[in-house]
Amino acid sequence: MVVFGAVEQTAGNATIPIASSSREISPSNLQVRLSAGTSGSSSGMPPPNGSVVLIAGGRTLRVFWLDADSDQVFGTGDAFRVTGDSVPLPYSTMFRFDLMTSSGAIISGMTWTTGPRVMGVNITISGDGTNWTLLITSTPTRLTTSAVELTITTSANLTALGPTAFSALTSGSWSTNHAQFLGTGGTTIVVADRLLISTTTYPSGYSVQIADSQGILYAHALG
Repeated sequence: MVVFGAVEQTAGNATIPIASSSREISPSNLQVRLSAGTSGSSSGMPPPNGSVVLIAGGRTLRVFWLDADSDQVFGTGDAFRVTGDSVPLPYSTMFRFDLMTSSGAIISGMTWTTGPRVMGVNITISGDGTNWTLLITSTPTRLTTSAVELTITTSANLTALGPTAFSALTSGSWSTNHAQFLGTGGTTIVVADRLLISTTTYPSGYSVQIADSQGILYAHALG
């Protein structure tokens, strides 16, 4: 018997710890299967602390065997790590991972769903009351300032600021946009980046939306 622990999701990827195993098992007697939605594929065990490529849900993914004690046999304390192929797993997707015998009998399985594709933002007002400060508290990885846009609408749902790329929200364009992006990740958006938005031009009750070509990342009223 092999018992999986709870799936741990970090940076868009998943780790499945082995809570217990009735004995240590030679990897030659095992195989792994990964499914996303209704499609998946299987493979022999990854090498110790290495990975195998699997196709699931039409995507190329990787399964790693984390051989915790480096004894090259599978057992309690080891773990599997499921990732994209050098990228995070897709958002809002249900996965199924199965550990099987070499003949295809399921030993243990685990299902989980990746989180939604959203940006966490905390809205406050500056001490002098002149600006809203939108602090980014979480963000999908690899978002770029040229691909993500800010839109602001009035309380009557009229456009106050049309979709404008973060890269165009500069101090030099403040007189036009009355909004500025302050980033620390170069062309990549990272946690602790900020948006400053004029409270005079965009008063309480106006709404902000942050989006890219894949959809809305954040939407909320000011105030």
